[in-house]
Amino acid sequence: MKRIVGTSRLRFALAPCPGRFFLCAVLLSASAFPGEDGSTRPSGSAPTEEVLTRAKVLERLREPARKLLAELETKTGLQVVFQSLPRSSYVIAQYSFDPPSNTPTVLLRSGWKDADVAHELTHMQLDLVEGYRVLAWRRDVAHTKELEAAIGRVRSYVDDQVVHARLARAGYKMDGEVLSPVFFEDICTNIPRYLDEGRARPNDGMAHLDKEGYGDLCRSTFLVQMELVVEHYSDSMPAERLKLVKQFITAFRAHRAREAEKADKILALFRRYDVQTLTGHERILKEWSEMEGLDRFVGLSAYVRRDGKFTLPFP
Repeated sequence: MKRIVGTSRLRFALAPCPGRFFLCAVLLSASAFPGEDGSTRPSGSAPTEEVLTRAKVLERLREPARKLLAELETKTGLQVVFQSLPRSSYVIAQYSFDPPSNTPTVLLRSGWKDADVAHELTHMQLDLVEGYRVLAWRRDVAHTKELEAAIGRVRSYVDDQVVHARLARAGYKMDGEVLSPVFFEDICTNIPRYLDEGRARPNDGMAHLDKEGYGDLCRSTFLVQMELVVEHYSDSMPAERLKLVKQFITAFRAHRAREAEKADKILALFRRYDVQTLTGHERILKEWSEMEGLDRFVGLSAYVRRDGKFTLPFP
């Protein structure tokens, strides 16, 4: 059994502990965002953290999330554990699965919303119930933070296209639930301004993987994300929100031509294959990881259930 490469959808990669992986709150729905220099700063300053109980979580969930939780626990035979994240956490929600203990866990920071829980549960659904492929380490590969950052970036941006569509179909609002208000008020507002001001790459608000050597990958995913939002959710957003997204696209293409060219190659994969299907999702993961030269380190695998336990075979 080999652990999956952990991902974070908040512009940085968490280094997973041996035997477990983490999926963190998506960039589009997270409430904490990096600063202009690429550093990540938590929202709020209170030192206390919310004490979570299963009952407290359940009473705040709306019907779609409650129903999904019940279905997942029935189909997997596992009970989801809810735990608190510290107030200083860079993410508002996080999903982890520990194969040896067979324990799926959703961790939540103070201020979490129903949609955050639904988001993390949907990742569990894809991995453990529906058999969507994941990027897992190959044998005898050195695990570095640089590789984890790049691989996590690829996987998270593919998986979240599926998750966002599921949340939208479940009745969550694109503006304010699937897509956080902060997404529009920070990313779509500030980064175009930085670009139009002529800021250098280290200060353009997208420098989060520069030190890891994957700056072009990181920046290109911003444009990929925006273009896919326009393609799939234009009819689900107010005109002023859509205008901000298009403003980002215009500024990015005007000032980051090299990264835009990379983004267009990635977008071609999403247009060639249907990411909502097992086959399409697998093809995008495979070809994108090959495009980045990451296939030497990771390959496609899927969870297998044997005797009530989930294992992840080496790719």
